Amino acid sequence: MLSESHLHFHGCVRPKDLLRRLAASDHALWDWYEAGMAAAYGAVPPTRQVVERYRRGDAGAAAEFEDLFLFHDADAGAFARFQAKANLLWVASAEGNPDAGPEEAAAEVAELAAGIRADQERQGLAYAELRISADMLPVLSGGSGTGVIERFAITLDRRDPWTGWERVRDLALGPHGAVLTGIDFSGMEEGRPPKDQAEFFAAVRDFNAAHPNRALAILYHVGESFTDKSLESTVRWVQEAAESGAHRLGHAIALGVDPGMYGAHTRTEPVAERRDQIAYDLRHADGLRAEGVRVDPPSLRDELSRLAALPDTATVTADYDAARLDDVRRRQDYAMGRVRASGAVIEVCPTSNRRIGGITDPACHPVHRFLAAGVPFVVSSDDPGIFGTTLAAELDWVCAHTGGGSALRRRLIRSGWENRSEALTGRAPTTGA
Repeated sequence: MLSESHLHFHGCVRPKDLLRRLAASDHALWDWYEAGMAAAYGAVPPTRQVVERYRRGDAGAAAEFEDLFLFHDADAGAFARFQAKANLLWVASAEGNPDAGPEEAAAEVAELAAGIRADQERQGLAYAELRISADMLPVLSGGSGTGVIERFAITLDRRDPWTGWERVRDLALGPHGAVLTGIDFSGMEEGRPPKDQAEFFAAVRDFNAAHPNRALAILYHVGESFTDKSLESTVRWVQEAAESGAHRLGHAIALGVDPGMYGAHTRTEPVAERRDQIAYDLRHADGLRAEGVRVDPPSLRDELSRLAALPDTATVTADYDAARLDDVRRRQDYAMGRVRASGAVIEVCPTSNRRIGGITDPACHPVHRFLAAGVPFVVSSDDPGIFGTTLAAELDWVCAHTGGGSALRRRLIRSGWENRSEALTGRAPTTGA
């Protein structure tokens, strides 16, 4: 029973469906898209011209458009590049059209959903969880009309999840609540640490305790993009998200990627992050030492005293040589044990991980260490339309590159079903696939 746990609705749109929509639009935000591409890539692709050629009947335009839209291996290593390409999905959206009302927006969602559902049926999916906005739920909750069971998670703003929480509560307790099984935190994670969500996570736990039949899983992207901090801090973020109560962790590349992949290099992070890391090291000193991590409390306290005079936004530098990279590897081992003990499940999306995370060597992919450490995970495709992949292809990649073969594939298919949101919150049984 093939089940997808990590899908973004718009990221499921295939190039051919997007091209038809762009070609039919008379309100396209091309300047906005092109400005984003210029900022991320340093050049503007001929996407607008290719769409116009397709509109005029050019037979070769569709293949060229697909190549321009897909996020390839050559694009890898920067979330900003991914976001710039993904913006194409909203160039002709009703959201950006001042003349479009709610009816047009609903019709657009229904049209996109029809293509997504047909694609999922062709893939042989039996279950799919999609991350959506709150406004989309009433349009999508009527059922797929296919053999695919659909469930939804509403994406909230990392900066202020409270603004959308009241609407989510109302939807969860209303007529559409049966298919609303989670809330999602995604998008740019830099500068938005998991610790900021502690109070909100507590509110979700209170809601779940009060309404067990409408409980919501917390799905939290973390450790996917970490350009703004030390490797130690990004490992800590994953552990903190898990121990704060996230049910599933999106990607968590930082937790298991081989640090040797980065080689000798230098990173910077805000003083506030360094202070948090020192506090973490002092709090977890015994556990870290048990994994062979070097922890020197007097030196850490001295450093903390020196940092007290600096503003939070000042930066500190971390230089990585082979010894420090090995130390990070040991920290990962410790954090994986803590994540495993928390009950959190990682969402491994191999193609997305390789391209957004820039993991060019399959041997460095975190899935190897997740398997070795017994960290529970599911395999998903994230944005299959943008990455040009399917769940079957993602499973094939994991089984081929880990040597797990058909036995591992069966195990991963079972894990996908057992760790769907409604099972993790107790709304539905884990068995029955």
